Amino acid sequence: MAPVPLAVPDLSEDDLKSIFETVISKSPDGIITVNMDGVIVFSNPAADRMYGYPSLKGKNLDDLVPEPLREDLHIKMEEYRAAGRHELSGRVLETVSLRADGTEFPVEMTINPAETPAGRYITSIIRDISSRKEMEEELKSREEQFRDLFENATDMIQAVNPEGRFVYVNRAWKETLGYTDRDLEELTLFDVIHPDKLDECRELFRRVMSGEKIPTVETAFITSDGEKIFVEGNVNVRMKKGEVEYSRAIFRDVTERMKFQRELERLAAIVESSGDAIVSYDLEGNIMDWNRGAEMVYGYSAEEVKGKNISILMSEEEFEKLRGLISEVKSGGLVSNFEAKRRRKDGEEIWVSISLSPIRDFNGEIIGVSTIARDITEMKRTREALEASEEKYRKIVEKFIQNALALISEINR
Repeated sequence: MAPVPLAVPDLSEDDLKSIFETVISKSPDGIITVNMDGVIVFSNPAADRMYGYPSLKGKNLDDLVPEPLREDLHIKMEEYRAAGRHELSGRVLETVSLRADGTEFPVEMTINPAETPAGRYITSIIRDISSRKEMEEELKSREEQFRDLFENATDMIQAVNPEGRFVYVNRAWKETLGYTDRDLEELTLFDVIHPDKLDECRELFRRVMSGEKIPTVETAFITSDGEKIFVEGNVNVRMKKGEVEYSRAIFRDVTERMKFQRELERLAAIVESSGDAIVSYDLEGNIMDWNRGAEMVYGYSAEEVKGKNISILMSEEEFEKLRGLISEVKSGGLVSNFEAKRRRKDGEEIWVSISLSPIRDFNGEIIGVSTIARDITEMKRTREALEASEEKYRKIVEKFIQNALALISEINR
């Protein structure tokens, strides 16, 4: 069964009057009523506090209005007297009021004309919006600060709507890619993505627009003159009422870094594939890098020796020689084709020809030594064998010459 509606008792005029008087007296908004002469005939406590008077009753409306606004006030009052209609009736307007101490403050008010048997009156409900205005000014100031920050940022900042149209790009974005504001009116995001990355970017855009968070994005743009620019950054979306309003992204041009990285990879591949032992260590001799060539020459894997001292490859005497060479490198010098004995993991002694050069940090300080060593053991043995053979034949020839000379001497006697 449907509930039986409760009977609502009618309020008496005295009850209604009591309620309205309570509402008016307790209202946080100021309420004043003026007659056609601009004299205040009623004010509630909030209005008195707002304007800084013990009571506004009997004051002229001019006392609450800054002088530059009074003439317009008088004109509108005169029009109301003549036509019985006020053009601001029922509207919410913002204006400026004047306190008893002469300070101005912003207000929001509604104007409500009324015809009574005693004459025409205007009642205004007034709200002090100083705090709101301060907040608006603060927000405006922050927006200007952020806009200035975005415009002067070195990173590329963009906002793109769900159709791929640009909502905003900053100065760095335009300067890096070379597009103008007029270009951007016609372009979409996919027009500035490099063809190599287009399919990948379309899928990425779909995921972002579906609300997925993607912390790091690496892609490539194409400049207005056709150059490929590598970028990395992050992308997220702004939601409004559960719908994606636009995506926002901050990218950094990493083209030079990518080129440098590729060059490093190329050099690393050369180092790793080299048959020479390429080893680097700090100024105390602690091994930092060890290539495949070093594994073949010395017999140790990189995992076995990294962090250990280079002295594991040599005798104390050889290590002392190396200390002297390290001191020379610390002074900025280079050492080329230095022959030294080294000890392999299996204990075999080998001869190597070593070149040493300094390793510097970003500040140019020497922090270590890079060495390239070539196993010359077989060459050394061959050379020693050749030298021994040459010495042997030299002695045979000398002996032959001596014997020949002796024989000739005998014959001549």
